[in-house]
Amino acid sequence: MNRSNLHFHSTIKSIATIVIIVIIIVVSCSGPSSMSYPRLAPPDTLHVPKPASNRIHPYAEYFDKQIMTQTSEALNFPRQYRNLTNNRKEAKNVDEWGEVANSSWFTNRIGSRRLSIEELTRGPNKGIGPDTSGTWIITRAKAEGVTPGFTIRDSKGDSYVIKFDPIGYPELASGAEVISTKLFYAMGYNTPENYLVFFDPKKLRLGQEVKFTDKKGKKRFMNQQDLQELLAGIQTMPNGQIRALASKYLSGVPIGPFKYSGVRKDDFNDVIPHHHRRELRGLRIFAAWLNHFDTKDGNTLDMYVTEGERSFVKHYLIDFGATLGSASKAPNFRWRGFQYDIDPGVIATNILTLGLYVKPWEKKDGVTYPSIGVYYSDLFDPIKYKPQVPNPAFENMTLLDGYWAAKIVMSFTDEHLEAVLKEAKYSNPQAEAFLLEILKTRRDKIGKYFFNQVNPADHFRIYKSNSNDWVVSFENLAVNYGFTNSEGIAYQYSIQSDDDQEILEGPVDIYQSEIPLKSLQNLNLPENRLFRIELRTERLDIKEWYKPVILYLQVEEKVDGFKLVRVQRQR
Repeated sequence: MNRSNLHFHSTIKSIATIVIIVIIIVVSCSGPSSMSYPRLAPPDTLHVPKPASNRIHPYAEYFDKQIMTQTSEALNFPRQYRNLTNNRKEAKNVDEWGEVANSSWFTNRIGSRRLSIEELTRGPNKGIGPDTSGTWIITRAKAEGVTPGFTIRDSKGDSYVIKFDPIGYPELASGAEVISTKLFYAMGYNTPENYLVFFDPKKLRLGQEVKFTDKKGKKRFMNQQDLQELLAGIQTMPNGQIRALASKYLSGVPIGPFKYSGVRKDDFNDVIPHHHRRELRGLRIFAAWLNHFDTKDGNTLDMYVTEGERSFVKHYLIDFGATLGSASKAPNFRWRGFQYDIDPGVIATNILTLGLYVKPWEKKDGVTYPSIGVYYSDLFDPIKYKPQVPNPAFENMTLLDGYWAAKIVMSFTDEHLEAVLKEAKYSNPQAEAFLLEILKTRRDKIGKYFFNQVNPADHFRIYKSNSNDWVVSFENLAVNYGFTNSEGIAYQYSIQSDDDQEILEGPVDIYQSEIPLKSLQNLNLPENRLFRIELRTERLDIKEWYKPVILYLQVEEKVDGFKLVRVQRQR
């Protein structure tokens, strides 16, 4: 059988598998119980034929997002009504615990377990970066823009894109990219292997017929004089070496960026609209934390990869040089994060106030440390953060998407952040300490906001206590992270059967994070019987109740006990 026939049969099998999975999910969700499970997304790493490569023109994307998208959104009255009534559609790839399953888009890492310092600092890197002991062969280069760059092949035959810091701001872009790469990878995203390197420019050799874009934007072959002029525009260290960021070529075949809305129609695995994926909606909060303002389609990349006998599309976030206080080619603008490049609201305010209104960010100083750029925390508001251009997935984010993201952000301890900042090798310890405090403050603002908006009861666990009684325990994340104290919180729960809604117990007030199940233990219950626990949390200082969290328990006859089968959070 030839390769095309193999691909055809593999495709048919993949489609059939997806159909069977969906049928199983629908059937399993039907029955006498009133509890409805979420429709779980089918596996998206099944074999598919190679999709066509696409290309997004940056100017066309910019016009579409800045002008067309904002105009259409302003005229989308049903959508505006949902926004005003806080009734946006929830994400479509959420499991029974409110989490995101591992996929070709996202892998649960720090949100599911505590990462060691070694795991965090290693990040996506599988090796030690390009071999600096041998010769680097330049295979392509560019000189246009403020900062030049080129692609090299090292003595081991591996290819890397080499990026440089802007003149006058050593460590700025390279430090930001090293840190953000490791943090985004720890969150769960697919990222390139990005290495901080120090190399001697004398080891560079020009390859044959190197494609080159010169300062005038003209594409031609590079010559030795071009190389010398390019190196003259790169800042060197006192010892003659050059500090740079080496981004290793990704495995597989690149097929262009993904979009933050819709689906890739020629990828049969891509069935959930991107603007309804929780990991892309929640990316808004991660981007806000790290000031990743340049979250446009062009800073993503789909790769057609092969694992075993399966080939499928894997989705990457790339290019983190414009994060933290860096705009890649220079320090960031003070207004980044507060408004879009073209922001109708800001334009209207300027017109109505005749330009006399002084925005808070305008009162801020500029660069404190050249290696850090413009990055601060005192004006930071996680829910008001805006990227450079509107992002469809970000615009669809709900409080539950933000809560999911906030839990991941708060999983990074002070020790984690201290360790990852060391990987940037900043020469000024004061600059490093300055950046650390900003990251910690912005992190805590994110946690405090969302744990105040959504019921922070979480980490539910069901077990048999020492007194041989079954209990459901939980933690209050706002208490765990010191945003409030346990004495200022009270809880109330009720238990009812899931089929006839008969209330078996409650509402009962409790002042500790345990729900006793004695009322259920004394009943002669059939196996698989479902019960619903409604847990409410009250802030005593303001006499305000959060929306309840609904827990579903299933009777397990074999263990003479219960199993937690779903957590449903309200907003």
